[in-house]
Formats: sequence, C-alpha cells, structure tokens
Amino acid sequence: MTIVEICHSIQQTGWATGFRQADLFFPLVEGTHILSLSLSVGLVLMLDVRLLGWGFQSETVSKVMRQVMRWALPGFAIVIVTGVLLFLAQAESVYTNSYFRVKMAMLVLLGVNAAIFQFKYYPEPFMWEKSGTVPAGAKAIAALSLVFWMVVIACGRLMAYEL
Repeated sequence: MTIVEICHSIQQTGWATGFRQADLFFPLVEGTHILSLSLSVGLVLMLDVRLLGWGFQSETVSKVMRQVMRWALPGFAIVIVTGVLLFLAQAESVYTNSYFRVKMAMLVLLGVNAAIFQFKYYPEPFMWEKSGTVPAGAKAIAALSLVFWMVVIACGRLMAYEL
C-alpha cells in the first residue's frame, strides 16, 4: 500500500467522515487549531523580536524565554493534537496538497532551528546577556524562525483553498 492509499483509507473511516460532516466539531477543532497557533507563534515571535533587538530590550533574553515558553508550549501541544485531528479527517486531500508538504518541511526546519538555539545558545545566555549583545548565530536563528513561521502560516491558509 502506498502512503496515498493509506491516507485514503484513513479519510474513508466512519470516524473521519463523521468528523468532517459534524456541524460543530470540525469548525471547533479548526478554530482551536488556529487560535492556539496564533497564541503560540505570537509568543515565539516575541522571543525572536527580542533576540533580533527589535523590542523588549529592557528584559533579558532568558526572562523573555521563561515567560513566553510557559504559555507557548501548552499552546503547541494543542496545535499538534488539533492538527493531527484535522489531518486524519482529510488525510488523502491534505497529504496530496503541495502546501501541506511545504508546511511540514518548514515545521521540521523550525524544530531543527529551535534545537540548535536550545543546545548551542540558550544553555549559557547569561554569558552573552552580560555583554549586552546577542550572538550573530542566535540572531540568525531568530530571523529564520520569523521566515519559517510566515511560510507555515501562509501554507496553512493556502491549503484551505485547495481542500
């Protein structure tokens, strides 16, 4: 069986059909997905803005990181759960959508980007916070984050027009 055939089988299950046809459940899950994404990404963008020196400069990066992640991580958990539900309801249609594939590639790159920041720059922010300058690599990670999130959001919106 190919991946498309597996997706077709998933999309044709009674659960997926019922989910798609539900008057309230599908829009509720989709709305929750969008609102949770807005909250989480908006908070991460605040960290990116701080790293780039475009705002919140009266606060240390570590303080902004602590305050942002307290809310962003649960929001991302909700985004993942609702995203999986939305995918399962329209698995074949979504999987064959080129915007979905770009969106997933960008999410992988965002994960790698975040991991590099966490392991290379964030373990010792106090060292570079004392100097008052954010390392160029951390700024590059923040800039990439902004670009990748814009692509993810654009692809998510464009997917809706092709499903």
